Amino acid sequence: MFGQWIKWDTPTGTVRAAFTTKFSAPHGQGNLGLHVKDDPEGVIKNREVIVRQLDLALENSVWAEQVHGNHVEQVTTLESGRGASDYETAIKGTDGLVTTDSNVLLMMLFADCVPLLFCDPRTGIIANVHAGWRGTVANIVEATLTKMEQAGAERSSIQMVIGPSIRECCYEVDGPVLEAVDQLNLEESPYTKKEDGKAMLSLQKTNAMLAERSGVGDVLDTGICTNCQAEDYFSYRHGDHGGRFASLIVKESLDVNF
Repeated sequence: MFGQWIKWDTPTGTVRAAFTTKFSAPHGQGNLGLHVKDDPEGVIKNREVIVRQLDLALENSVWAEQVHGNHVEQVTTLESGRGASDYETAIKGTDGLVTTDSNVLLMMLFADCVPLLFCDPRTGIIANVHAGWRGTVANIVEATLTKMEQAGAERSSIQMVIGPSIRECCYEVDGPVLEAVDQLNLEESPYTKKEDGKAMLSLQKTNAMLAERSGVGDVLDTGICTNCQAEDYFSYRHGDHGGRFASLIVKESLDVNF
């Protein structure tokens, strides 16, 4: 149901984060996406199982209408429940969510794109980000850091975790993508060229270098390839067009324990 748990202790509460896996769910293999032509009632049941593991209700979660962009929104308890049971109420046109509030469960969905989790242990400010190749080259990392700073975070103390996603071993891209990556002027190339002009791209290295350039305090990587481990994670390129796993992050109140 969950991969490795991540924990931060902060002055305003304990932050916990994780990535879901395929699991013996009430419906199917644990798809959590309401936008992939699956049975909505079954998906909602799967979501309820996940959030109950956190001693929260589905109404505590916030979901986004992910559009492969670089827009990041700060949300509060006022947005709790948005997109939880109805895709139409998700935060519109957004690929990153930031909060300073406790018990606001930030959710993002994936099937190869890169999950990025952020936490400033000094302040307890957190973020959950969906970084496809378009969002990556549009530097959603910098957009997230800016939004977190506006909320009171300190860039140099922010930690970023790179989640399960398709990796250089399996992610072949063509000219237009490579041109967009080249325009980032990274310190070293995040891809390996092939004889046919295409390349194997590491979005993980790309986002890590962008984070380091932007002054992130620490970058951690799970090292998991969704295409290689498609038995555990939904992978679009592996053929899982109708399934999504989630990254999640929440700051618990100081008086709440798991």
